[in-house]
Amino acid sequence: MDLRKRGVAGRGLAQKGRQAKAVAVLVLGDIGHSPRMQYHALSLARAGHCVELVGYEGSKPMEQILDSPNITIRHIRSLPRPTSASRVVFYLYAPIKIVCQVFMLLWLLLVTMPRLDYMVVQFYAGMMASDSKIQWPLSWHVNEEDVGNAGTLLTQQRIDGTIEMRKDRPMLIVSTTSWTADEDFSILLDALARYDSVASHLDENDMDAKKQLPRLAVLITGKGPLRAYYEQAVARMKLRRVHIATAWLSAEDYPLVLGSADIGVSLHTSSSGLDLPMKIVDMLGCGTPVCAYSFSCIGELVTADNGLVFGNAEELAQQIKGLARQLDCGHSMYERLLQGAARFREIDWDTNYGIMLDLLQ
Repeated sequence: MDLRKRGVAGRGLAQKGRQAKAVAVLVLGDIGHSPRMQYHALSLARAGHCVELVGYEGSKPMEQILDSPNITIRHIRSLPRPTSASRVVFYLYAPIKIVCQVFMLLWLLLVTMPRLDYMVVQFYAGMMASDSKIQWPLSWHVNEEDVGNAGTLLTQQRIDGTIEMRKDRPMLIVSTTSWTADEDFSILLDALARYDSVASHLDENDMDAKKQLPRLAVLITGKGPLRAYYEQAVARMKLRRVHIATAWLSAEDYPLVLGSADIGVSLHTSSSGLDLPMKIVDMLGCGTPVCAYSFSCIGELVTADNGLVFGNAEELAQQIKGLARQLDCGHSMYERLLQGAARFREIDWDTNYGIMLDLLQ
């Protein structure tokens, strides 16, 4: 975590005399799990447009969405899931579900909702969220002085009341995933095992050596079919200086955690070689440098100024070790990556969205 990072809250959009339009923001997924579609709705509402936010009911949307007088939430009714797990039942259920979805959506758009001027559509919500709390399986020594100074895992309060980073703090790494076969998390686990093997052989009494390779606190966020598989793999790992936790994050907590991380890790691979992972945009947008899996067009997003690319576990392990040695040190490569991530967010969501709002006139 870097105390110099700015907050991630948006500034809001000026209306600039635009004529109000009726706009539907449609996501075929859980509205609360779709932060970018919520951002679309908020930006349109701030510009004075009347927004119909359409999607499935599930997790709670952002408070700003619920409090906005210009946003109306419309839920698409979902067909109950069959209790039978047989393949025959699934083949019968799937087409019926599609037909019902189309009918319910058309009913909302053509009958229930007012006449629309525009529609913003997203077919898949990639961000995973939950209201559950993060539980860190960390065994961390905190002495009486730290408790008296309101110490935390990463920071400590000085006698004069100011906050500073702990000299013995771990390096915080965050990775986001949908836990599917598109992302091979064995690469990250292998890299962490390699790091732990080196860091664990340091002399426990040599504080300089331990500072060069600090402990790692690794948080993997997301929800998906392979989560349990990889959680079992993590449980089998015998790590001494690396601690791994998995969690879901609320839409409000997600940018705060990304902005608190020292580095983000992306294992996204592109079958087409043409799509760029939004999780990297999220990380850089929160001022966090990135280590990203290499594919053909990743250089359009991750550059030498804001991140590193790797092709296997060994390369990722070397990158983590190199950045860990430079943690909290000025005039280093890590410092340069921090500055590059800060420049990435100079053109923020609101600035870009102002261009799109001009197209609605």
